[in-house]
Amino acid sequence: MLNVKRGLKSWKRIVRDEVHNIKPYIPGKPIKEVKEELGLAEVYKLASNENPLGVSPRVKEVLTRETVNINRYPDGASRSLKRSLSDKLGVKEDMIAIGNGSDGLLKVIAEAFLDNNSQAVISYPSFVEYKFVSQLMGTQLIRVWMKNYHQNLEALARGVTSKTKLIFLTNPHNPAGTIFRKDELEQFLSQIPDDVIVVLDEAYHEFVQDESYPDGIEYVKQGYPVIVLRTFSKAYGLAGLRLGYAISAPDIIETLMKVRDPFNVNHLAEKAGQAALEDKDFLEATIRNNEQGKEYLYTELDKIGVGYVPTQANFVLIRTGVDSIKMFKELLKHGVIVRPGKPLGYPHHLRVSIGLPEENEAFIRGLKLTLE
Repeated sequence: MLNVKRGLKSWKRIVRDEVHNIKPYIPGKPIKEVKEELGLAEVYKLASNENPLGVSPRVKEVLTRETVNINRYPDGASRSLKRSLSDKLGVKEDMIAIGNGSDGLLKVIAEAFLDNNSQAVISYPSFVEYKFVSQLMGTQLIRVWMKNYHQNLEALARGVTSKTKLIFLTNPHNPAGTIFRKDELEQFLSQIPDDVIVVLDEAYHEFVQDESYPDGIEYVKQGYPVIVLRTFSKAYGLAGLRLGYAISAPDIIETLMKVRDPFNVNHLAEKAGQAALEDKDFLEATIRNNEQGKEYLYTELDKIGVGYVPTQANFVLIRTGVDSIKMFKELLKHGVIVRPGKPLGYPHHLRVSIGLPEENEAFIRGLKLTLE
């Protein structure tokens, strides 16, 4: 007779060491769960930097129409979406890779270039996915501390060694919301060896209002070893469909295509992405709502004397001065879900997504009650 207990124990010895050392990603709490746990009738989620306006009406129409085709495999090459992005961005189709969100593309990049004899350079704190994909491949991480909530590009360049294969930058930065300027990026790129790839994550680029902000695609066109990542999850409101894309030199894109899963983007996501690109009015409304919400939060936070980091994204990093987990739990009681800063590297901060006016007002009310 099979010894089931013995079998359940013995499998653990074959797990890769890298996997044992990884801590699972903990997403923001869903609204339904908070309502059930605390018995609240109204809950506002400002934790995951989602689009508070929802999705474009065009996207809704396309999704309804395309449900009849979900019995078929999607176009594995995402040709239609690549064509639309090529026209919008002014790059050739062979310079574009489509992925299951930016997260999926980050994993593909790591699998293509990293191993246990290499190094990756990241800012700290920064988006946790860079650490995850590097750890998964057994890669040594070189962490460079942020400087006044900004990425220290000079120190990042000094962190490069003969073993460095990838450098992860994020512009705007998550979770600080700050940016680096064109001149800073150009100075940085001039110091990076040709055999080191710079991954430039621009997930929040649509929200940037600062004219000194560099468009990473221009540096791809100029021949720098750069991979630009962008997403439909934020400004376009397609977080639930998981859709992102990468722009780089054709030979780099070809390398990534060797590693990706077949049919890595589902049919509805691809069609929704095309529709989202066509709806300029929805994108403009999204950016307008974000700017208005940002100014409201700045004004109210100034009134109550709570510090914050001026942002170029759709969230604000707020300096509460108290333990972020405690503050997070207190705000939950008032029906507001935010992101505690401790898991993000800022233990006395909260990251708050910019929502609709009523959501922003609910956060300020909850914050005032929590600070009393």
